[in-house]
Amino acid sequence: MGALGTAAKAALALTGCLIAADIAGVIACTILDILPLRFVSGPLFYTIWLVFGIFCGLLAYNLAGSWASPREAGKDWSERFDAGRTGNVILVTSALVLAGLAFLFHRLFWRFGGGSDPYVPDSPPHSILFLAAVMGAVALARFGLMPGRPGRSGAR
Repeated sequence: MGALGTAAKAALALTGCLIAADIAGVIACTILDILPLRFVSGPLFYTIWLVFGIFCGLLAYNLAGSWASPREAGKDWSERFDAGRTGNVILVTSALVLAGLAFLFHRLFWRFGGGSDPYVPDSPPHSILFLAAVMGAVALARFGLMPGRPGRSGAR
């Protein structure tokens, strides 16, 4: 699988996860908005988007990597020899997709003042937090959670 195919799969996986996380976040924010906590729940909305962003980024990274890598019996995609290269392609593709979405959201929603509701993509601060959490989680997955190269031990 070439880098272009991996990038396409990473973009599709990220887009699907973003849509699912946005729907789940809207449902969670709507439920919180209906509860009696409505006027004291401002930080809870930020927490919702932070948590959904982190899970979205981690899930998208793993989904894209497993989809783009050939299957090997008894091995996770991150244990393959070329997992670092695949992870780099996913990281760069995710950054480009998220930057494109931020630009699109700015042109369509944010420059007109944004809504007072805590929904992504209407609210600029909630949307920026969500997109930053997704990107941070993808970077964490690439550089912090990937095992070392096969055949090398972590001990020295």
